[in-house]
Amino acid sequence: MIPLLTRQAVRALDADAAARLGVATLVLMENAGLGAFDAIAARFGDRLQRVVIVGGVGQNGGDGWVVARQLLARGHAPRCVLIGARLAVRGDAAANLATLEKLGVELTCLDGSDLSALETALGSATLVVDALFGTGLDRAIAGANATAIARINACGSPCVALDLPSGVDADTGAVLGVAVQAQLTVTFAAHKRGLHQHPGAGLAGEVVCVSIGVPVSAATDTMALEIGDLARFLPLRAADAHKGSAGHVLVVAGAPGRTGAAVLSGLGALRAGAGLVTLCPRAGARAALDAKIIELMTADLPDDVEAALRVIHELAAGKQAVVVGPGLGLDPTGRELARRLAQELTVPAVLDADALTAIGQDLAQLAAARAARVLTPHPGEAARMLGETGASVQADRYAAACRLATQAQSVVVLKGARTIIAEPAGRMAVCPLDVPALAVAGTGDVLSGVIAALCTRLPPFDAACAGVLLHALAGLQAARSDRGLLAREVADALPLALEQSRGVCSVLALGPPWRPAKLAT
Repeated sequence: MIPLLTRQAVRALDADAAARLGVATLVLMENAGLGAFDAIAARFGDRLQRVVIVGGVGQNGGDGWVVARQLLARGHAPRCVLIGARLAVRGDAAANLATLEKLGVELTCLDGSDLSALETALGSATLVVDALFGTGLDRAIAGANATAIARINACGSPCVALDLPSGVDADTGAVLGVAVQAQLTVTFAAHKRGLHQHPGAGLAGEVVCVSIGVPVSAATDTMALEIGDLARFLPLRAADAHKGSAGHVLVVAGAPGRTGAAVLSGLGALRAGAGLVTLCPRAGARAALDAKIIELMTADLPDDVEAALRVIHELAAGKQAVVVGPGLGLDPTGRELARRLAQELTVPAVLDADALTAIGQDLAQLAAARAARVLTPHPGEAARMLGETGASVQADRYAAACRLATQAQSVVVLKGARTIIAEPAGRMAVCPLDVPALAVAGTGDVLSGVIAALCTRLPPFDAACAGVLLHALAGLQAARSDRGLLAREVADALPLALEQSRGVCSVLALGPPWRPAKLAT
């Protein structure tokens, strides 16, 4: 896993380097700028003839001035544009800017609303370096800086952002007014949380992390998953494994006319490694399920709620994990079954779809549940459970997942691009893969089955992390395009995705949408 830092953690890292380790902040800036130059040269080595570095008056600008000096030292002629007053530049940034001036680097200071000189410089640029704002930005960008960002985005030349694209919130990935669209982001010391949630993730382009010369503690509550983590979560099975030792999952799902969700959840569990799966649909749906499936077992439920609950508890007694909710129905009987099972089941349970809707904002019942629970809401479901809007959930997905996990005292899988897994103690993990082809009905049902299968062998948080990552990799493996994927194809691709992941190194290249070809062993 890769540590993801907040704005506050970045400040603490810099302060610790200076106060405890005695590393001068000027050295840290030098290391950052040198690392950025190396990354730029590796990606855009053929576009260094006329690099325009657009810097602000803060320390992020200082990183840019170091890059300019490195370009000059290698025979290039960078042009530097400062947005703001020259006298407003302070500290290490001022020292590096003064050095550039002594070296005769072309510097334009634009302290006002007239940015025509910037437009002229950008017109001949082969590459643009964004050094306007770094991790410290916590307010909406306006005025000349907003205009400068608009012109950078419109100039047509590729852009490299230093630390993160100016305008992206380091903690959430939200856009603070306006933001730079980068093709490459060189982030310093460690990855930032905002680089791994949209829209920030999409604005960052490829992300490369460079060292600034001091160690970064992994003691952070938020991590990005890596493909290599799957081998740790899911080692090879013992040679004498059998269906009884591989785990038995019960799926309480499906109502007349809505049996597809139950089948998909069951297939997800089987393909993720469960030895046995029993589907337990609502009364009247078993015949339809038996006509659709071969490998999955089924059980009957009576119409009466209390009688149905007795049957489910008897069935669950021999299982290691349960799925509740997909296609279960939102009529009074379906809601009552979901609410009661969410609290009463004595084995770990994955609550999805109709179960989440039935629970609604009554999260106290989950906090009192008799065994571990994993909730798998999409943003709309999370919003309803928190009594918020979908927009507020998406504005800060980390905070929303944390609130839901805390209130429900359960592991939460907040689905969507860059799915977040959170637990009540505050630990979070992020799936670094964007898989737009998964935006189709039924893929969430498959995921619930996958997580349940892994819950038979792993603690709930680990099972959720492994399940989300495996599900995303299977989506990439099965997708032929960014759309048109069928949910059952995701289930069928799970074993191959797991096998191929075992041949991939543990460090995931976090960047543009990952392609199945990179899974090859």
